[in-house]
Amino acid sequence: MGGASIHTKQHAWWDNYLVALLGLVLAAGFAIAAIAAASGGAYPVAITLAALAVPFAIPTIVQILGELLIYLLIPVALVGFVLLLPILAVSPAARKWARRRWRDR
Repeated sequence: MGGASIHTKQHAWWDNYLVALLGLVLAAGFAIAAIAAASGGAYPVAITLAALAVPFAIPTIVQILGELLIYLLIPVALVGFVLLLPILAVSPAARKWARRRWRDR
C-alpha cells in the first residue's frame, strides 16, 4: 500500500483549512486597513479596501458553512437512526421497505 490515498473525491482549492485561514487573515488585514483609511477620511480608499476583503473571506465562509452543515446533519442522522431502529426491529413491512430502498441505491 505504501502511502496510497484512500480519498476518492477531488476537493476544490477553496475546500482547505489553510486556504480558509489565509483568506481570513488577508480579509482581516484589508478590513483593518479599510477602517484605518475611513478614520483618516479617505473614503474611496476605504471602500476599495473593503471590497478587496470580500473575495478573501469567501473560502472561510464556505468552510464555516460546510462545518455547520455537518454539525447539523449528524444529530439529525442519529435521531433518525434511533427512531427507525425500533420500527425495523418489529415491522416486517418496514424491513422489506428498507431492504428495497438499500438495494436501489
